[in-house]
Amino acid sequence: MFMFRNCAVLLVIGSICCFIYGIINLYVDVEANACRMTYMFGQPMFSRVRIKNGELFPNYRLFYYYEGLGDPVDPLTRRMTGAPVIFVPGNSGSYKQVRSLASVALRKALSNDAGIHLDYYTIDYDEELSALYGGYLHHQQRYLKLCIRTILSLYKGRSEQPSIVLIGHSMGGKLAQSVLTDLSIGQHINTIISISTPLDQPVVNLDAQLNAFYAQTDDALSKTRTATLPTTRTNVCNSLHQKPPSVQNMALRETSAKLDNVLLISTGGGNRDLLVRPGLTASKFNDLHAMTSAIPRVSLSCDHLSAVWCLQFVQSINSFLFSIAHVRADRSVVFGIEKQRNLQAALSHFVKPTTRPQNTMSFSVANNWNEERRLVINKYFANGLKTSYFELIGLKRHNRYKNLAIEALNVGESDWLFGCTAQVHNETGETYCEKATPLIHLVQRLPNREREPRSIAVLNLHNLRNTYLEWTHVLVRLPAGSGHLGYNLDIYDPRERHVDIRLPRWYSFARQLAVNETLQGTLHYRLRISDLFDPYQSLRVIIEPLQCLNPQYRVTARLCVPWAAGFERFQTLTSPGEKPQLYANVPTLLPRHYNTSLNPVTIDLYLDPICRYRISYEYGYSSALSRLVLEFYGWLPAHLACVLLIVLRKQVSTFQEVGSFRSLKPYTGYLQYTSLYVVTACRLLKKLILSSRVLPAPEPLDYSINVSIVIHCAAIALSLVAALATWLALSLYGNAFYRLALRLTRHSQASSNILISIMTNLPITYGILTIATAIGTCSGVGLLLAFVFYFLMLSNAYKDYLEDFLWQKAANLVRGTMGEPAAPAARSQETSDMLSGIDNSQSDEDKQQQQEEEEEAEKNTEQKGNDPEPCVGLQNFPFHVTLLLMLLMQLLLNAPSTLAWVRTRRHGIDLPDPSLQPSVVILVSLSLLLQFRAPQKCSGYWMISIVLYVLSGIVLLYCQAAIYRLNFVFAGAFALLSAHQGLWILWRRLA
Repeated sequence: MFMFRNCAVLLVIGSICCFIYGIINLYVDVEANACRMTYMFGQPMFSRVRIKNGELFPNYRLFYYYEGLGDPVDPLTRRMTGAPVIFVPGNSGSYKQVRSLASVALRKALSNDAGIHLDYYTIDYDEELSALYGGYLHHQQRYLKLCIRTILSLYKGRSEQPSIVLIGHSMGGKLAQSVLTDLSIGQHINTIISISTPLDQPVVNLDAQLNAFYAQTDDALSKTRTATLPTTRTNVCNSLHQKPPSVQNMALRETSAKLDNVLLISTGGGNRDLLVRPGLTASKFNDLHAMTSAIPRVSLSCDHLSAVWCLQFVQSINSFLFSIAHVRADRSVVFGIEKQRNLQAALSHFVKPTTRPQNTMSFSVANNWNEERRLVINKYFANGLKTSYFELIGLKRHNRYKNLAIEALNVGESDWLFGCTAQVHNETGETYCEKATPLIHLVQRLPNREREPRSIAVLNLHNLRNTYLEWTHVLVRLPAGSGHLGYNLDIYDPRERHVDIRLPRWYSFARQLAVNETLQGTLHYRLRISDLFDPYQSLRVIIEPLQCLNPQYRVTARLCVPWAAGFERFQTLTSPGEKPQLYANVPTLLPRHYNTSLNPVTIDLYLDPICRYRISYEYGYSSALSRLVLEFYGWLPAHLACVLLIVLRKQVSTFQEVGSFRSLKPYTGYLQYTSLYVVTACRLLKKLILSSRVLPAPEPLDYSINVSIVIHCAAIALSLVAALATWLALSLYGNAFYRLALRLTRHSQASSNILISIMTNLPITYGILTIATAIGTCSGVGLLLAFVFYFLMLSNAYKDYLEDFLWQKAANLVRGTMGEPAAPAARSQETSDMLSGIDNSQSDEDKQQQQEEEEEAEKNTEQKGNDPEPCVGLQNFPFHVTLLLMLLMQLLLNAPSTLAWVRTRRHGIDLPDPSLQPSVVILVSLSLLLQFRAPQKCSGYWMISIVLYVLSGIVLLYCQAAIYRLNFVFAGAFALLSAHQGLWILWRRLA
């Protein structure tokens, strides 16, 4: 047991150090922001659009965006001819965030010869914190529906009523998705683009209203949209452009869902977005998902706020919108309603061109033709080319050389890769292709930092020969130009370049070798990683250049997760000054029974042929810790609540001796490791619950137990820090908080002393005041008032107890310096002699009675010494410190709804208070506990311990993701304690 305790202490210390390191590394080791700022075309102007029944939403407004015009624009009196787009801001978002999108659209419309232009509208949600308080979402959803109906009414005079595109940022994307639950609104929606939006589950589930909003949207969309869920056979790395079920069902009208015609596109910011992690930005109802780092013309990671002003990303969104819009005969612009066409346009702008060119191109024999038969070719033209250069690469190779990797340098957007049937010219005897079919759809444009993007293709020669039987060559065309031109070719055996590796165990610290040394001219390697399935896991791949012909090289890595469509990620290494490493991790947990050996995570390494490399790998500890913090920090409140319940279980039956040093330590009981047993027991209990199907199913969090142990140990350390901080506040800052409370409440010290005295001696008034405040305002205000009073009462009690303790010790010290007191027996004999000398006239009967009284007094003294007086009531400081921390957690859980009440009360808006009932229960129970002078030393604490154990298990099974359920657990714990104390007092009085 001693060894286990020491191991537990080391585990707690190590876990909190790892957690802190993960937080630091998460914010320090972040790639630089490569976004270019979007500058306005003219002075941004916002014209308010009046809405029917808008008085029901006094703090919301709808605006039309325009720029640089002298006269104000009123959409209600002006004929609107553009295609309507609504920008929906998110959590604490401003309506002015539409400026970048709308300004780029205005600039693009001026250069558009077809006359296509967009009308951008934006909504002012008063910068509400909709990600923290779910009561806002239903309110905002109703206003968004009114805005859509109002905007549709502006275009009634058209021959064809246009459909609307919604662009939502953050929680605005979820609001845009939720309007599809209303079929009368959904039929007018063309496309929804969500930017960094938690679509299927919230980032932090803080209240029941937020949980209900997500659940209702999911239930409604399940009936009107076709969901796409990964299966054990899903592998998007082999077929990136599979048609989603919603598109496949469009051909079968009888099986297609009602709103499958609406195109849903979601985008994620990538590693820089620390508010909404990548795994939350996809939805099972989406048709397309893309990370900004994989979008062809973006190729960078955006943080949560820069996604709305990043010029590269904003241009891609507007290019897509212009591509699906067309001009009608009456010169009005509408979005096309054919979903298949819109989806192809989305794939071209957010993924890569997917349409296979059907036309062939003709070439003349007079061009500069050349044929190469080598396996490795590196050909450069430093001074450019005066005429186009054609290179023929034969398809007929040895069977082992199945793959061909080819890269063109500085060719821009032109077609440079073809397949053709070569022939020999009769006069010149030169081999050439008269007609060729473009293969540009097989070309991948890779990001290359500030340099020209790389255009590279990896072809399977065996498949090309079997598919196009008449083809004999692959043709490379380098256009004429004055710049540096060239191409690199690498034909290889895929068995030599496809390396299978396994993710090392977390306790394996050794670096393992994947490729000892690559050959000069090597262009492509593929690493296939098995056993990488948890979002917190990380593989560190080290690519070391051994010898280079040029100090500046470029290596681009492409990560693909087979079960997560749209989560491609690119990373580029450009110089030896950088760390030659990259990290591989997955955004979401793999599907149940998925085999990562058959469908591994793949990393395609596109190397620079001027270098030879060594490729090794190891477990990425720093990245894993950062990912653990980012993915699972939301579990910390539940584990902290579990720790407090376990600590409380021990404290309710522990009573220190009055006047002892231990009675001064409010952190008693926090140095524990018993709660670790609950973590392991809940893993087994979860399996029993799922198999029995009697109790409600626990949360489906099928992660490794290592995650739970690290988070729980961090919670143990946090609870100890909180207890020590509370002790310090009680000891040193009690008077400071008291003066602050006086200043805030504007009470005099005399009246405040009277109020505290009333609260201390008659706590039931304390409960009435706080409960009335909670019901009259909101639960958070009542909890705040209760916390302040409770802290002041505990601080005053601790101060008085500390003074009595110090005076007693000082008195004992003074008596000790004046001489040792006589022994009790000697003192008794001496007293008897003195009494006999003073009064010799006492009778023998009186002397006998006095002697009996003295013996009884000595007996009582001895009994009191054997059973010392326990610390009960407010003197049991560890018990009350734990209750104070639980009350503080309840207060923090209700902080978002409190902020919502403060912000909306000036508008007279009544929002729901989802935690009012459990908060009232806590306030009633706390006032009763103080009234009963709890805790009292009584029987029945073993039953309390069992129930607290059960509550701690409930916390870990049902409250890690649904944090709002902690309100009910805390209410149950407080009610249990007050009921126990009240029943014991009642039983003692009746007995």
